[in-house]
Amino acid sequence: MEGFFWWTEEQKKLAVDVKKFVDEIMPRAEEAFWKQEFPWDIVNSIANRGYFGAGIAREYGGMGLGVTGACIITEEIGRMHSLGPGVFAASMLGGVHQITEFGTEEQRVRFLSRVAKGELGAIALTEPFVGTDAAGIETTARRDGNTYIINGKKRFVTGAGIANRYMLYAKTSDDPEDIRRNQHITGFIAEKGMPGFTVEKINELMGLDNIMNGCLDLDEVPVPVDNRIGDEGQGWQIMMSGLNYERVICASLAVGCFRELLRSAVSYGQRRIQFGQPTVDIP
Repeated sequence: MEGFFWWTEEQKKLAVDVKKFVDEIMPRAEEAFWKQEFPWDIVNSIANRGYFGAGIAREYGGMGLGVTGACIITEEIGRMHSLGPGVFAASMLGGVHQITEFGTEEQRVRFLSRVAKGELGAIALTEPFVGTDAAGIETTARRDGNTYIINGKKRFVTGAGIANRYMLYAKTSDDPEDIRRNQHITGFIAEKGMPGFTVEKINELMGLDNIMNGCLDLDEVPVPVDNRIGDEGQGWQIMMSGLNYERVICASLAVGCFRELLRSAVSYGQRRIQFGQPTVDIP
């Protein structure tokens, strides 16, 4: 990984350390990939090094290296088949930015400290009939005292089942004016184990083997008001802000994947001999 002039010395050191770490555990990651097993041992190793907390402030148990630090780690871990998109990037997308920017201090203390320790997260936005048109979310959340009762389905959830924390968006108003102003959506942190929260199906995705991606069924799931991120009706703003952060994380992930693909292709071209010369030397 090449450094950039705006990186701090701490970020430069992080890049060196995480590359060395990934190089060492790559054989185990490849073994898990071919055996189609989820490598909890690698996840625990990543957590023990504090990498899940790279972008989290130090007062919440993180490394305090911001989005740049999170991207440095995502790029390197992205080299490891299912570990990048299926675990690390998915967890960074699971509400880290939303909680940091829009959560209460109590929520930052409660959730971010868990992320920094290695708790896995996911984002639950896409639905069976709602994709790019995110404002058309059909999952509903109705207020009932100190809880919201959530009903609906989410699909294409990377990290489904293995994640404990889900950044989830639901419709809280049918008022046409609220809908016109994009004030009909609210953000929540739903947690694994809540009644009515189940994994309906795990998908097999072409090109993304051994990645836990699936559908969630939400049947009268009681989510505490304390798990609402921001104000009711602020979900669209929170979602858009979160997507900006998430796209940067995903871009760094793609760079890591491409680096590994290029390394493999060049290595193969150097080893394979055709017409008396390495394939890589044939125009």
